[in-house]
Amino acid sequence: MPVTDWLTTAEAWADAHMRETHYLAALGLVLGILSTVFLLILTFRLIVRLVRRLGDVAAARMLRADKTPGYRIVLARPAGGRRGATLKWLQSALSDHLTSFNFGAPFKVARMSVLKGGLAPDTIARARRRMAAADADLLVWSERRGRKEDGLVLHGLTRGGGLNPANAKLFTLRLPARDTALEDQMPKIAAFLLAKKLQPGLGNPQSFRPEKISLLAEALSGMLDHEGPMPVALRSEIEGDFCASAVHVAEEAGDLAGLDRVIALRREHLTEGAVQENPERAIQARMDIGRALLARASKKYEAELVREAIGYLSQVVEALRTDPSIMRAQAASDAMFKAQSLMESRKRFAVNFGT
Repeated sequence: MPVTDWLTTAEAWADAHMRETHYLAALGLVLGILSTVFLLILTFRLIVRLVRRLGDVAAARMLRADKTPGYRIVLARPAGGRRGATLKWLQSALSDHLTSFNFGAPFKVARMSVLKGGLAPDTIARARRRMAAADADLLVWSERRGRKEDGLVLHGLTRGGGLNPANAKLFTLRLPARDTALEDQMPKIAAFLLAKKLQPGLGNPQSFRPEKISLLAEALSGMLDHEGPMPVALRSEIEGDFCASAVHVAEEAGDLAGLDRVIALRREHLTEGAVQENPERAIQARMDIGRALLARASKKYEAELVREAIGYLSQVVEALRTDPSIMRAQAASDAMFKAQSLMESRKRFAVNFGT
C-alpha cells in the first residue's frame, strides 16, 4: 500500500474515533447530570419524609403530654387536591361548632402528615399507631376526589365508648367536594358527624336530658334546610337524628315544636314507591309518626290522634314479627322461660317429694 493511502486511511480512522469519543463524553456528561439530579431528588424526598416524621412524633408527644381535660383529636393532612384548603376548612368546622354538640366539653386538635391509601390495611395500621402515640380519642384522614356530591371522603378511627387504639372503630363519612357546597350548614354538619363518633350516645337521644336534646333538635332542623348539594345517605342520617331528638323532647318535656316537621318528613317515606325501595326506612317512619302523634295526644288528648298512632304502630309490630333478629330474640326468650319453668318444677318436686 502506498504511503499516501496509508496516511489517508489512518487519518479517516482517527477522525471517526475522535467523533465517537466526543459522543461518548457527551453521553457520559448527560448521564452524570441525570444521576446527580436523581440523587438530589431522592435526598430531598428523604429529608421531607424525615421532617414530616419528626413533626408527627413531636405533635403526638405534645398531645399526649397535655394533661388538661378534653378530647384529643388528630387531623391528618388530606390527600388529593386542595390539601391545605380542605384541612383548614375541617379544622375551622371543628373549632366553630364541635362544642355545640359535645355540650361544651373542651378539645384539642393536632395536625399530622398525610395518610394515603384510603382504607388500605397498611394505612389503617399507620393510623392506629399514630392514635396510640398521641393517645388521641379521634383520628381523621381524608381525600378529595374531584368535584362530586360525595367527593370529600373522611376516614377515621374513634375510641368513643372507652375503646383502646387497637380496637378503635373505623368509620367513613362522605361530604360534597365543591368549595361552594361546603358553605352554609355543611361545616356544622361535619362537626356534628364527628361529634357523634366521639360521643356515640348522640345517636340515642334518650341518653340525655330533654333540654340538651332540644338544642340539638333545633340545630339538626337547620341542617336539613341546607341549600347546597348533600349526599342522600347523609341527609337520611341527619333526618333520622332530628326525628329521634324531636320526638324525645316532645315525650319527655312536652315541647311539640318539631313534631309537625317530623310527621311531614316521615310521611314522604310512606308512599308506595318509597316503601318498596326501602322497607326498613318505612318501618322507622311509621314508628316516628306513631310516637309523634302519641306525644301530641298526651299534651292535648284527642281520640282520633290516638287511633291514628295505634294504626301506625300496629303496622310496625306486624312488620317486625317476621324480622329474623326479632324471631331469634323471641326464640331465645321462649327457651329461657322453658329453662326457668324446669328449674321451678324441679324445686317444687324436691320440696314435696325429696328426702
